[in-house]
Amino acid sequence: MENMVIELLKPVHLEKAGCTPIDFNVGTLFRVIWEHKDSFLVKADSGFTFILPLNQENKTWKKFAA
Repeated sequence: MENMVIELLKPVHLEKAGCTPIDFNVGTLFRVIWEHKDSFLVKADSGFTFILPLNQENKTWKKFAA
């Protein structure tokens, strides 16, 4: 997992009650900071973190070593 980066293949729209929605565009890169059996916790340059499900690999996102 060391130095793993995720690139979005599709836009991602995130919503949380009481917060402003956040949109990430195709091509946005995220650093993987934690791996679970069925998801990655990723971090944007802004410091924002969220979870991407592993079953969306090569559909919504792709991974590569930095």
